[in-house]
Amino acid sequence: MKNLSLSLFLIFCLLSAKAQFIFEPNQLPDEISILKYSAIANVGLHDYSIQQIKDNEVNLRFVPMKGKFGNLGFTHYTYWLKFQLKNNLKVPLLYYAQTAEPITDNVNLYLVNATGNIETQQSGDNLEFAKRSVALRKTMFAIELAPGETKQAFIEIKNDGEKNTLPLVLISQQRLLDITYHDQLIMGIFYGILIIIAITYFFFYFALKELSFLYYSVYVLLVGLCQFALDGFYHQYINTSNSWFSLHGVIISAIFSCYFFGKYSEMILEIKDKNPVIHKLFRPLYILLGIVLLGIVFVPSFLKYSYPLINLLTLVGILLIFVTIATMFVRKQKIDRFYSYGIFILFLCIILAILRNFGLIPESFSTDNITKPGIGLEIIALSLSMANRIRLLKTEQEELQALALQKSEEMNDVKSYFLSNMSHELRTPLNAILGLASMMENESNDPKIRANCEVIRYASHGLISSVNDILDFSKIEKGELELEHSEFKPTDVFEKLKSSLSKQIEDKGLAFEYYNSISPNTIVIGDPIRLEQLIYNILGNAIKFTSKGIISFETKSRYENDMLSLSILIADTGVGIPKQKLDSVFELFSQTTLDNKRKFGGFGIGLSIVKALVDLHHGKIKLKSVVSEGTTCEIVLDYPIVPDLPAITPLPNHQNSLAGKHILIVEDNPMNQMVIEMMLNDWENTTVSVANDGAECLEMMKKTSVDLVLMDLQMPVMDGYEAISAIRTGAIGDVYNEVPIIVVTADITKSTKDRIFMLGANDYMNKPVDQEMLYSKIKSIFG
Repeated sequence: MKNLSLSLFLIFCLLSAKAQFIFEPNQLPDEISILKYSAIANVGLHDYSIQQIKDNEVNLRFVPMKGKFGNLGFTHYTYWLKFQLKNNLKVPLLYYAQTAEPITDNVNLYLVNATGNIETQQSGDNLEFAKRSVALRKTMFAIELAPGETKQAFIEIKNDGEKNTLPLVLISQQRLLDITYHDQLIMGIFYGILIIIAITYFFFYFALKELSFLYYSVYVLLVGLCQFALDGFYHQYINTSNSWFSLHGVIISAIFSCYFFGKYSEMILEIKDKNPVIHKLFRPLYILLGIVLLGIVFVPSFLKYSYPLINLLTLVGILLIFVTIATMFVRKQKIDRFYSYGIFILFLCIILAILRNFGLIPESFSTDNITKPGIGLEIIALSLSMANRIRLLKTEQEELQALALQKSEEMNDVKSYFLSNMSHELRTPLNAILGLASMMENESNDPKIRANCEVIRYASHGLISSVNDILDFSKIEKGELELEHSEFKPTDVFEKLKSSLSKQIEDKGLAFEYYNSISPNTIVIGDPIRLEQLIYNILGNAIKFTSKGIISFETKSRYENDMLSLSILIADTGVGIPKQKLDSVFELFSQTTLDNKRKFGGFGIGLSIVKALVDLHHGKIKLKSVVSEGTTCEIVLDYPIVPDLPAITPLPNHQNSLAGKHILIVEDNPMNQMVIEMMLNDWENTTVSVANDGAECLEMMKKTSVDLVLMDLQMPVMDGYEAISAIRTGAIGDVYNEVPIIVVTADITKSTKDRIFMLGANDYMNKPVDQEMLYSKIKSIFG
């Protein structure tokens, strides 16, 4: 009776299947598909035992398998599959059966022999990897056949809604080994490239702070993770348990990769700015992705709908991007060609994959394996696009830097103009203030008036010094600070400083000690204005930080090979400088403490200008200081000595004579006109005329003889530059081509000096006008 039952069972199997596969001698394949020898039945959501299926208790209708890959599409149903194998050889056989996708939840193989014994093997994602019958990422089973043995195979396949195919391939041991090595090589290269690209552009994000690189890096990482899970590597190497994420890794990574690819594409294509309508359509797409994600997490039964939904949403996103590119192409907007290539490849691959998943195109090896090469080519194209973006960002950065440099240069020019104009505007009224104060002091015998005039003078000199410091600060910034080279007496500079600062020192209740060892007749070549500024800043600093005691100013000299080594020592009994601050006091905006800025005031640039001037002289500067005891500053400068130069005629006490010379003052400011005219009127045999601008100057020179012109520069109608040029080019006659011109201006910049001498001026004076210097220059010109 038992033998009859087995015979009936075998007959049933043979009738229900198309045929059995028979292993014949000399015809052993390395790899063969047994799809055409198999039959399949869909049992829906029912759970049947192998005994029920074997005995056909549920009256299932098995139908022959179709196609080359057994595509089941997206499904959450249970399927039963059967086929029969026979070994006609006289030796035992061992083959491995690849039965389903690596991510299939549960796959159980039941092998029934002629005696009715059932051998069970298990595989699938919903099983700990160690419990798989064959420890491979693919859904594999080992099938052994004894010589002449026939076995009936039943396969139970359960899934949660993912796409599934049933390759049903028998593979020999050697062939499986070759395939495994080949897969490891190809997959290693594929995933290695993805990891390198993801890491590289992640680093680019940190370097450039450009979000598109972060989105692209995360997208590549997620695409790689999705494929890693699809291929079964995640379950084999990363999470070998049947945890929630292990079962949902594919769908989760697919959702996030779709989102990040959309954000990345929005930035690359600048969709928000170039196509606002399409940009608005991306938001509901992201919302739907979020809904799918929430459904997967909180509603387990929603999982079966999530896989087709993600495929559709991915297709919609690609179509939106495709429409954006087409719109930009029509509008002739710039598109990166590599990005376009990547999108086209991705679009083609996704379309084919989705159509294949829904069973809308015929199955073939190329359509079933389109994903890997498609992703590889897409990532390569998009990476080239990102490389172009790096170049574009670099170009834009260089353009921005060039623009910033241009703006900076423009601002420097504006600043230089402002400082020059500020100098002019301040020096012009100071000229009148100092001139009138000097005259009042000379004309009055009242000690109080003379003392007040002295206060006006040193306060004005302090203001001029501050203006000079501000101008020089701008020059230091631009590297334009330079020294003049003219003949002067150092003693005159020292005496002038002593005269202007002694009153200020005494008014503060300090003692002033002055000692000069240099001969009054010693003449050197250098920049007297810079020497005066340098010493004035050191002395001013000493006065500022000394509340009681002594300020001393001493000069020493040493002569060697027609050179004067000038040593200037300035000492005070002030607050002193901490030892740790000595090296930094010459830096810009530096004072010993922040409190000193509030207590003593000042710009904080005086000593930095001193250091710059000493360096220009190739000199040395040393500081010695003790807190609460005082500071000593020593400066050493070298100057070439001028031998046997006639002494400059000083301004004597009696009135001077210019032997009937006619001097024309060209000045637009009435106060300055008055001051200079008063200075010249003090001299005997001197005729003075005044012109309000350059044009008036030329008209007066046409009508009367002029021996010397004192020319201002910044004037209305015609400025001093134009007037000098007109005189020197013979616009008012050749008789005035060589008339002496002394420029008297508040503009002390080097460019101004260079320009007026190039135009043909004979000499140059800064405002405020020093009467003694003016007389000396005029006498020098008339020789």
